[in-house]
Amino acid sequence: MMLRRVLPARDVAELDVDAPDARSTLLDWYTPHDGEYLRLNFVTTLDGRAAGSDGTSNSLTSTTDRMILGVIRQYADVVLVGAETVRREGYLRPSRAALAIVSASGDLTGHQLDSQRSKTRTKSTESPTERSTATLVITTDEGAERLRETVSSTSAGFSPTVLSLPTASDGLIAPSAIVALLRDRGYSSIVAEGGPSFAAQLMGANLVDELCMTVMPALGGPALPLLGAAATAVWPLSAQQLLIDEAGAQYGRWSVRRPH
Repeated sequence: MMLRRVLPARDVAELDVDAPDARSTLLDWYTPHDGEYLRLNFVTTLDGRAAGSDGTSNSLTSTTDRMILGVIRQYADVVLVGAETVRREGYLRPSRAALAIVSASGDLTGHQLDSQRSKTRTKSTESPTERSTATLVITTDEGAERLRETVSSTSAGFSPTVLSLPTASDGLIAPSAIVALLRDRGYSSIVAEGGPSFAAQLMGANLVDELCMTVMPALGGPALPLLGAAATAVWPLSAQQLLIDEAGAQYGRWSVRRPH
């Protein structure tokens, strides 16, 4: 499969993703900026749906998308995800970074976190590393109790570090408190992978520095808008990079222009 880099215009190039040095090139193309950052990573249809025919992102993804996912994760200290995505997609631990799951309720029903890999978008081309692969669950005091009563007692291979935070007035854990907690624990580079409602919360709190999104050449599917049904705000973006493959899939990087 050939990838064509069409942006930035001064660096147009082609890459055979099956070539031995393809990963090294992608690592160069996806190098983040220095210092702390939060990347939001998604796959979507042309009409902005975050799930395919099976109700998950797994039926949208491709080999190239999973390869790029692995490259993006390689730069991350921690992968951040909402419990809704864990329940919907099963989900697995990244092999290169810590995993932080946000669940105010403590309900992780359907998780596969005591497994190693699976045939999902989380099965990327990641390589072994010495970096921590800890699993954190960020929840409330009540959520921590529910987690202990349900998941922990039935999943012998799942022993997360449970961290409690208070809820805000809307009954949710404030995204700013979640990011601050991770940064306090030394996770400076964060890659958030949804789900849509949690992504909208991160965007609404002006915490996202960069959006990495794969747009697959498909229309329709379950009614799962990319940023959730409740999102009404518009966030201006600045294009950093755009790759297009032979099938018409697009792989983009955009800087999020935060309000002053």
